Amino acid sequence: MFRSMKLLTGLLTRYWGYLAVVIAVAGFFLHSLGLAVTLALALAALGYFLVQAPVWCCAKTRTGELCRKNSHGLLRGCSYRQHKWQRTRQTFTPAGVRAVLATGKSVSGALAMVGGVVAGVQVLVAAAVIIFH
Repeated sequence: MFRSMKLLTGLLTRYWGYLAVVIAVAGFFLHSLGLAVTLALALAALGYFLVQAPVWCCAKTRTGELCRKNSHGLLRGCSYRQHKWQRTRQTFTPAGVRAVLATGKSVSGALAMVGGVVAGVQVLVAAAVIIFH
């Protein structure tokens, strides 16, 4: 029993953003949560996918290939300092958008991208409903 609780706690601390997106989307469509709570959950999930979700780095190396080390979030690079700055800079350029899309080749990267898009759209919709309601 103790071992299963430790495993569950480890999974929740590492992948809590996916749970936040699911709860926010379910609350939005089922109208079981208030819009402020849905907006807060969606913002938290968006932040999770941008800076904490486990994905590949995918920064360009000196040989022109993509870095395959593990990274945290779509905006941050791996443990190499240059890759961290490169990923942040790349995010706001056309070549960088292709690099961010390249993280979608892994399952976790694809889930992070989909979750980030869902959370971002949900933030915009919930904010618009709160403002114009």
